[in-house]
Amino acid sequence: MILPCSHDPNATNQIEPAIELLQHLDAKHPDILVAHGLIPEDYHPKLVFRSAVESIRGTYIASSLTQRQGLVGRVLERMRQGGSIVEYQPQGPHERFDFQVMMAKKPKEMAAVEVKGGEGNSINISDRPLWCNEFILWCHLDGAIVNQPSHGAAAIIFNRVSSEMVKRGKHVDAIIFKDSRCNTSLRVCPKYQGKTPSTELGVAPDIFLLPQTMPSKEDPNPPPHNLDSLRLPARILEAHGVTSSRLEDHVWQVTIGLTQGETRTLRETKIFHKGHLLEVRRTAR
Repeated sequence: MILPCSHDPNATNQIEPAIELLQHLDAKHPDILVAHGLIPEDYHPKLVFRSAVESIRGTYIASSLTQRQGLVGRVLERMRQGGSIVEYQPQGPHERFDFQVMMAKKPKEMAAVEVKGGEGNSINISDRPLWCNEFILWCHLDGAIVNQPSHGAAAIIFNRVSSEMVKRGKHVDAIIFKDSRCNTSLRVCPKYQGKTPSTELGVAPDIFLLPQTMPSKEDPNPPPHNLDSLRLPARILEAHGVTSSRLEDHVWQVTIGLTQGETRTLRETKIFHKGHLLEVRRTAR
C-alpha cells in the first residue's frame, strides 16, 4: 500500500451487512417501515429508498466541502501566525483554485492550493495560475470506508493527476492527503503509534512530491521534487509539529515518465518512499 494506514476491519466488515439490511428492509422487516409511516410496497418501486440515499449523500457532500475548506484555512492561518507564510487569501467561486498563498515577499513567491475530496474526480476543473511558483492539490480522504485510504490516493495519483499532467499539460507540484479520521479508533496512524499529535492541527498530512517539470519528448523522465525544491510542503509539516528529522516519514516522491512501447507511447508512474519503490503503473499516454 502507498499509504501506511488502514481502516479498522471490525468497521469495514459491517458495511456489506448494512447494505444488505437497508436494501431489503421492505422484504425482511416491513414492520419497521410501517412503524415509521412508510409503505413497504413503495420502498423500491416508487424510489423511496433510492431518493433517501441520494438526499443523504448530497447532505454529506455539502458538509464535506465546507469542512475541507475550513480545515485548510485553519492550517494556513496557523502558518501565517507562526510566520512560515506571509499571507493567504481564500478565492471565490470564479477562480479555479481555492487558496492563494504568499510564501515570501522579496523575492515574491506564491503558491496556489486547490482543495479536493478523496477521489479527486474534479481535478480536471482546476487550473494552475500563471503567477504561482507552486501548485498544490490538497485532498481529503473523508469519504466512505468501503475502500482503504491507499485506494483513493492511488486513483488520484495514477489516474487523475498523472493523466492531467501528460495529456493536458497541467503541472501539479505536490499532492497533500489529510484526513480527520486519521489516528482515531477507526484508523490508527502508525506514524504516531497511538500518541496525540503535538499541535491542535492534529495528524500531519502525507505529501506526495511530483516531477519538477512536465514529462515531454525532450525530457521524458524529469526528476521529482524534494523538500528543498518546494517551500510550502515542508512548512505545512512543520506547522503540524513534525521535526526536521521526521519530515521524510510523511513524504513520498512520484515520477511520471514517458516510455516507448511496441506500438505507442506509455505513461509510467512510480511512487517511492524513502528511496524504496512502492508501486509502478504503465498506461497509454
